[in-house]
Amino acid sequence: MADDLQWVVATSEEALRLDTFLARRFPSLSRREIVELVASGRARLNGHSGKKGTRVCQGDIIAAPSLPALTPNPDLPITVIYVDDTVVVLDKATGIPSIALRHVETHTVANFLVASFPETLTVGPHSLECGLIHRLDTATSGLLLAARTPEAYASLREQFHSRTVEKQYVAVVEGCLRTSGQVTSCLAPSGLRGQLMRLVPTGQGQEASTAYEPVATSLSRTSVRLTITTGVRHQIRVHLATLGHPIVGDRRYGSPSGAPRLYLHAEVLAFTSPATGQRVRCMSPAPQDFFAVAG
Repeated sequence: MADDLQWVVATSEEALRLDTFLARRFPSLSRREIVELVASGRARLNGHSGKKGTRVCQGDIIAAPSLPALTPNPDLPITVIYVDDTVVVLDKATGIPSIALRHVETHTVANFLVASFPETLTVGPHSLECGLIHRLDTATSGLLLAARTPEAYASLREQFHSRTVEKQYVAVVEGCLRTSGQVTSCLAPSGLRGQLMRLVPTGQGQEASTAYEPVATSLSRTSVRLTITTGVRHQIRVHLATLGHPIVGDRRYGSPSGAPRLYLHAEVLAFTSPATGQRVRCMSPAPQDFFAVAG
């Protein structure tokens, strides 16, 4: 195609797999998108479609279409809570993924960021993340932090790494949880394609720590406030389920409820602004339906 990008395989690239060669040329593409690019025949090896495992040779000509830009979408249920020259804090509704997994997606926080803060597209190492420093599960609502400059991205990543970012959540769990406490464990992926997380022995997986405090208790459910210093996927969900109190609506981790959503909300986010050096603390009160379901 006339608009395709084209490369000649160099000596140093000989014997690379076709999918590996393309991944080096398109670092922002996910593994899944690279595989789909080859499988669809849009990536061409010497004018012909190839297979992802085909080994390329010196002098081979490889062509592929240029990447489409992530589609801006300003019409999502997302609110800007705080913004300065370097960062933006967003409040997302349940049901919205944090990042796009493919360039054709349109209903993610990343699409909203492209529309409202287009500079975020080139801030981080992956354009589909649009400067987001962390993620929330699709079913979780609440606060997310994104960088607007590469320098801010590096600063905020370091704050997360050093565990100086404050993150508080509120959840509604099954059963009566009457005491406060803390769960610290190691977690690792499990299940089909690693979609679930499970507890593993110390030294394996990623360390996760969750402090919990009951706020209000009814006969069958409890509102809980949670603080985490780590950011392991599903850690709050797994830790509460481990206590015997899965989050209402969390059927993946044992909730029997047919609730319309996962009752987990990112309520507080505090960090140091790279622009001012001052501490910024943002808050998003839990949606009203949390209080109704808690009974």
